[in-house]
Amino acid sequence: MFLPGLSLGNPTQVYKGTAHDAFYGLCVSGPQQIAVGDAGLILETQDAGGNWTAITPFTESALLDVSCGSDVSLIVGQEGAIFRRTTEAYQAVPSNTNERLLSVSDVSSNGLVFAVGGFGTVLRSTDGGLNWQSLTLDWPSLTNDFFEPHLYDVHVSDIGIVTIVGEFEMVIQSSDQGDSWAATHIGEASLFGLSLHTNGTGFAVGQNGKILKTADGGQTWKQVDSPGTGILLNVWNSEAGDVLISGIRNMLHSADSGATWERIDQGDLSTGWYQGLSVIDESNSMGASALLAGHGGSLIKLKLDKNKN
Repeated sequence: MFLPGLSLGNPTQVYKGTAHDAFYGLCVSGPQQIAVGDAGLILETQDAGGNWTAITPFTESALLDVSCGSDVSLIVGQEGAIFRRTTEAYQAVPSNTNERLLSVSDVSSNGLVFAVGGFGTVLRSTDGGLNWQSLTLDWPSLTNDFFEPHLYDVHVSDIGIVTIVGEFEMVIQSSDQGDSWAATHIGEASLFGLSLHTNGTGFAVGQNGKILKTADGGQTWKQVDSPGTGILLNVWNSEAGDVLISGIRNMLHSADSGATWERIDQGDLSTGWYQGLSVIDESNSMGASALLAGHGGSLIKLKLDKNKN
């Protein structure tokens, strides 16, 4: 999508809530973006993050993640809540769990979608999120222990490979749409964010500044040097080698696929926290923008320009 080496502009705040507001999830589908957070907070934009409209709350529960597409949008949250939209209104759908759901994948072209959450919760839908099945994983064989780890992020590839990250630096993967699973990495630090590109490169980030990298679609992982020990919450990477990471008092950028890093300290990026992270292709010669969602109901837009060198 971009040439190597993005030049990052100054952050611009495009929305500010109250001090008690918080955004946890953010998704992008063309010019549409949806941000979700505490107490049923939902905002939506149709102009690449320029102007935001609040959706009338339909729940008082915390909404923890969102995926959006041209046909189906899904929101997950506390106590197993799942909300699905195909037209204008969100409808609650049964999830078969009371555990909090922390992440939901995009819906694949054949309707496959996964949601994950607390205490090893893994849900699968094959009809675009209308019906859900709770999967029972053999955690002792995956973890060499009896714990059921919290699972924080999930990705479904175009060919149906499912990758999940969670506590104890765990990465698990399924090549048969969730019927069987293998652990591809395990360690100590919790992993909160995952990004996998179609070319096989990807990153997982988490506690203690942990950054893991894969070059084969998540089958193997190696740790890369990190510029700090803070908590990293989300990550995005491009085919050209650019990587963005958001977190608590941390915003990092790499132009060489994680070999070196620069810290972005403008605005409150070095003092606040941002969990939602997405990149908007604005279809112009200068590249795109990153959108960040986090503390105080704040939405930040960060211009990404192609270097002219």
